[in-house]
Amino acid sequence: MTSPRNPRGLPAPAPAWLSQLRKRRQAVTYAEFTRARRFVDLAGIVPLLTDARQQQRKSNAGRTRTVGFQALFTAMTLASWRSQGRVVLAEATDILAHQLPATARTELGLPAWEDTAKGFEAAYLAVRRTFHAAEAVIDPSPLPKHRLTREEAARLHDEADPAELTARRHRLVEVTNRIIEASLAPARSALEEHWDGSVAVDATAVRTFSRGVNTSCTHTATDPDAAWYVREGDHRDPADRPPAPGKKKRKAKRYLFGFEATLVVTGDTPTTPPPGKTPPGPQDQPARLPALVLAFTLHKPGHDPAGNAVAALRDVHRRHYPTGWLAADRAYSTALPEKFHIPVRDLGYRPVFDYRTDQLGIQTSHAGALLIDGTWYCPDIPPILITTTADLLTGTIDKPTWQARVHARTAYRLRPKAAPDHRGARRMLCPAAGTHPTVACPLKTRSLGRDPRLPVIDITPTPAGAPEICRRESLTFTRDTGIRFWQELDHGLAPWAHHYFHLRNRVEHFNHYAKDHEAIERSRTRRIRGVAAQSLLLSFQIAHANHRKLATWHETLPLSDQPARRRPSTRHKPRNPHNWTPRGYQPGTPSN
Repeated sequence: MTSPRNPRGLPAPAPAWLSQLRKRRQAVTYAEFTRARRFVDLAGIVPLLTDARQQQRKSNAGRTRTVGFQALFTAMTLASWRSQGRVVLAEATDILAHQLPATARTELGLPAWEDTAKGFEAAYLAVRRTFHAAEAVIDPSPLPKHRLTREEAARLHDEADPAELTARRHRLVEVTNRIIEASLAPARSALEEHWDGSVAVDATAVRTFSRGVNTSCTHTATDPDAAWYVREGDHRDPADRPPAPGKKKRKAKRYLFGFEATLVVTGDTPTTPPPGKTPPGPQDQPARLPALVLAFTLHKPGHDPAGNAVAALRDVHRRHYPTGWLAADRAYSTALPEKFHIPVRDLGYRPVFDYRTDQLGIQTSHAGALLIDGTWYCPDIPPILITTTADLLTGTIDKPTWQARVHARTAYRLRPKAAPDHRGARRMLCPAAGTHPTVACPLKTRSLGRDPRLPVIDITPTPAGAPEICRRESLTFTRDTGIRFWQELDHGLAPWAHHYFHLRNRVEHFNHYAKDHEAIERSRTRRIRGVAAQSLLLSFQIAHANHRKLATWHETLPLSDQPARRRPSTRHKPRNPHNWTPRGYQPGTPSN
């Protein structure tokens, strides 16, 4: 019997969304399928999720899933390669249902779905169920992904098992970073050959498709795992860009509802160039690796940035990567030692960071030695050398004077006598002690009369007598002594500026690169709610960015005595680190 709306019995026209999917279809070759499946096998996430799912189940009752984890992640990989890293489950469903070759469908154990709206809905529901099954074992949040009252959300948090949530959090970090590691497989040998283990850590904001609500609202947003990212006022530190005289201070506000992604990006630290010369550019270093993401974590904006950075670094350490210098901005350097500094040094990294304006000068002391701008100095260092950076920022002195004073105080620096022991303790030598003193001190007569050019210590008498560092040749500094501010490189000198800005520029470059090409900040690329789902989708976007950067870098290398197909970028020319000051670079001598 024909329908009144279709009296001739003609087939109903396909919905508009199904017609659009049909127009975008591209048949997947068996070679593409094999490459995508090899990527998933290399990541090793299917056995990990299967075991976790099996442990979570109370019994083996129930039907076998129509779409398994292997099929799901293979389709997500193919979708990410075709859409600039973006993964949409509707596209992944269409790949599984209508774009794979028959041999691939047989290997994945997929049924046949009709090319109709009803058939697509059946396939889409099977894909969604498998995705949520994977999400359930890696979700560190106890909240359902819909709008809740504040009281209900608080009750669910209180009733949740903290140990189970912690286990899921660790599993989430491992699963997502296994996907990142699979994208680095083609460059693993190059990393071992050309990379020294130095990294930079930074957090970047990413939106969620859910719309945020006011904090005074009685209900949460539809994505209760997300939160507001707020940047208000002048976010720039006065030490970087002090306001010009007579101009109003810039006020910028930025509100974003979503998450923060903490990225660990590779960097290299070539030798500091001599005075008057600039570091070599990319065109002079053809084997220089691009900035690649080694690991990441996704979390609420501003929520435990140090802890999330350490979690990502621990996952890098789990994969047996080398350790080197670690550059981080003030959000990490000002963290509590037990949250950031101690775990980072335990992993083997050597931090290099900047300070807030209120942290400059004397930061702490030990046995009379003064920790000034991250370096241990003699207790009788001239006062003008202690406040030199603060004087520059307040306008008391100019850039050349600051630079001269920063170099002058190196003579008062305590020198390492030996390498740190297995506990991290290091023996530091008084600047007037040893066979090659850098200052002349009346308390250490061997330093007198050696070199008339050495600065003479002006001892300030005190009722308690000379401090311990002045009575002894050397002193032991434990690993935790001044660990919050101490760093190996002298703040402000060329080696520090070279390492810090070189590494920081790499992570900032990747942030802009992934936002421009993979659109990681846009919410429309990840419409599924929840931190676990957002992390999974974001991992494919970051992996795609790694793929593209490696492909571009590979084209700049000459292969088999053939010239490179692409020239390295010369857009960003490096600056001479010897000309850096907290108020910007000063004109230096031209490089030869």
